[in-house]
Amino acid sequence: MYSNIGTLLFLIFAVQWTFETVTLESDQDTLILTHVIFRHGNRTADKDHELYPKDPFLNEPYYPYGSGQLTKVGKHKEYSVGKALRTRYQKFLGDYYYPDVIDAYSTDYNRTKMSLQLVLAGLFPPREEDVFEDGVLWQPVPFNYLPKYQDKVLLGVLCPTYLEIYEEVSRSNQITEKFRQYSEVFQYVSEHTGLNVTRFYDLYNLYFGLSTEEEWGFQLPEWTRPVWPETITNLAIQDYFVSMTTHKMRQMATGYFLNKIIEDTKKKIISSNLPGKKMYLYSAHENNVAELLMSLNLFDVPHVPNYGAWISIEVHFINNVYGVKVFYENHNKNGPELLSIPNCGSFCPLDKFIATFEELIPPEELCGI
Repeated sequence: MYSNIGTLLFLIFAVQWTFETVTLESDQDTLILTHVIFRHGNRTADKDHELYPKDPFLNEPYYPYGSGQLTKVGKHKEYSVGKALRTRYQKFLGDYYYPDVIDAYSTDYNRTKMSLQLVLAGLFPPREEDVFEDGVLWQPVPFNYLPKYQDKVLLGVLCPTYLEIYEEVSRSNQITEKFRQYSEVFQYVSEHTGLNVTRFYDLYNLYFGLSTEEEWGFQLPEWTRPVWPETITNLAIQDYFVSMTTHKMRQMATGYFLNKIIEDTKKKIISSNLPGKKMYLYSAHENNVAELLMSLNLFDVPHVPNYGAWISIEVHFINNVYGVKVFYENHNKNGPELLSIPNCGSFCPLDKFIATFEELIPPEELCGI
């Protein structure tokens, strides 16, 4: 982390800029690096966290996929994300895969690892000379992951310190008062599910259980009609705000990830005249997408990001200025949307971007691992 803006300006070649002169064109010729994080594809219900004691589908095996795993629809979704990224970054990435062009990471879940493989398959289709087996139009692309309780970058919400603070916040007067406003809903859901619903997080988990059961084709029980989908969805979304209540929670939820983006960008700028990474690709979860939007002050319409939703933080060099463009694809409009960072714009000069979000960069020891 650079706290001295003068040092940063030196790092980016002491570029002098005037915001009014920045050209906000989308020409890929100005792109030097992109960081893409996406949500995994459609999946089955996770029996360990999302179902309830009175669930009529509690023992469904979800054959042949299994519990909490990608469905065929989910596999198609992620492959299509890869193809969309290939179309978008064709000129930038070049026609073929080679190891130095991309670093790919996943969280330690089967559904995100599989999603990453599918995105990579769509992103790097083999050329004729890459085909190693007739009829197999695929080529292997390596990726990395850390065990889930060691991954601060993508799973900061599992940091021991984060979990402690989350429990403290959930018991605070401020948050328990919000819970009390929905006590009738909590009681209603508790009676019909057999759960002890006391906070938004309980409904957050239930949201995924009900939504995945419905996607599988099950008819949900009669009791769900007064509260599904609107009430449970809206209260599940409220847990995003609980999860980002304090500054330290925000630092752990997204700060380690933002720090990696910034440091990888600086490395790219320093070696801009040399071949090197063009894309950092991350396979993660809807909360990663939502919490990153929140940290960037771009979560204007609270929602659960759709399967395959992605954010691309692009680094451009325009009019002698290094800057950031943020695109969001939630698959409910006509392509990715260019977002405007408050007080920074749709092309945010890199030094201003770093200065704006520097306070979110956590000390290494904050996580507690």
